Amino acid sequence: MDYTEELLWILDKEGTTYEDFQKKVQENVAFVHSLGLKCDCVGWSTLKRSDPRADQVLEAIQRICKEEGWRARGVYTRHYVGVESDWYQLVPGVLGPFTYDGRIETVSDEGEKVSVCQIRAYHEKDKVPKAYGGILVPERMREACLRAGIHDLDFCWAPDVGRFAAEQYFHIYGKQLVGQVAVARSLQKAEPERLQAAGGWLPRLAEVFHVLQLVDLPDHYLTAQMPEGGIAYVYTPCTDTHYGRYEILIHRDVAQILLREKAFPASVLRPAPVLDAPLGGYVVLQTQPIPRPTAAFMEQMGVACEALKAKPRPARKISEKDALKRLRRAKRDRKDDFRKRMPKDQAEGLADTGYAAMAAYYLVADGGSLSDEYALLPFCEALERDREFRAELEKEELLEERPDGVVIATCANGDVVLLGTDGRPVRFSHEEPVIFSSWPSLAQFFFEALEDLE
Repeated sequence: MDYTEELLWILDKEGTTYEDFQKKVQENVAFVHSLGLKCDCVGWSTLKRSDPRADQVLEAIQRICKEEGWRARGVYTRHYVGVESDWYQLVPGVLGPFTYDGRIETVSDEGEKVSVCQIRAYHEKDKVPKAYGGILVPERMREACLRAGIHDLDFCWAPDVGRFAAEQYFHIYGKQLVGQVAVARSLQKAEPERLQAAGGWLPRLAEVFHVLQLVDLPDHYLTAQMPEGGIAYVYTPCTDTHYGRYEILIHRDVAQILLREKAFPASVLRPAPVLDAPLGGYVVLQTQPIPRPTAAFMEQMGVACEALKAKPRPARKISEKDALKRLRRAKRDRKDDFRKRMPKDQAEGLADTGYAAMAAYYLVADGGSLSDEYALLPFCEALERDREFRAELEKEELLEERPDGVVIATCANGDVVLLGTDGRPVRFSHEEPVIFSSWPSLAQFFFEALEDLE
């Protein structure tokens, strides 16, 4: 399989005192800059093996360590590309910082302790699978499985204690266990023979670096261990010597059904490497059945979920004043993340355009990073991205409903946020022509997008 390689590295000097630290940092940064590279404020720099300068950089690092007594420390990451497989791995996002609200403890049929998350679901904006002590999925995925007759998952409601109405979330537990998984376990501490077997850049890095803090290679799966189809899972518990894993694997046929049913966007699926034998440097781990709540507990949670949904709860409503206040505060606290305000006469000129409702926000910042997930486009860039989006949309010959509105923001994975002609922002997938998230108002989009960094 083809792969990319990346190194995050820094230089250390033994015996550096607190008083010498600033001098050491300055020397670190100066050395990185002398190589034509960029770094953070203390000297951490990223080097890709594909960089034409990579060999010269490693030689320079090796030389300064030998001649001036420095030691190189790094983190190595490998990503497989162009993987062709009949299986996909479900890649959950991260549960929002304001969503989690504690745990409810219970036990499995074997008497093991098991817990389920208690959440405030209204804080979740993009309704996709999320990771937090397991995997949680929005109710739309559960309903899609029920409609399609897919029974390879157990669903247990994550109790929602939020004040406002929201789509519910469920823990998922696979039923088909993949018996083994190939992992690059503890390669940073491995003997030279195993690093040589792992190949790529690793043997050379082992010559140059005093410490590789982490060697991160993706897991892969073995053909003989995979079921014929459906949804399967891999589970190994966390121990003192390695991180545990819980992965959901979905066969291509089932993935296509769930995508048609709008259970999740295509962006949460990644081809899973399935090979006849483990790659060099890997070890094969035996998996275990994942501890799960009893059927009686999951049924009890299901009844509680239906009772909650039957009880009216108000929709969360945010005013423009609330959103602008939060935007001003974010700009004040993170000046470098935002552009200057739009000139007033230019903002007034938006009155008869699809961007009219954006004027109040542009008068605070004409573009900027709302959060790690959402970037507000400067008006001139929004116009260009909107033209590109329309051109891309025209290629979708089978699209029955075309979204109205204009592009105002982009998402970390390449999705775009459109401001609809009805005043509602929507998130439109970059991988398939479908809307997966929406907000009841422009003010609510800004308020919730900025909430991620509060």
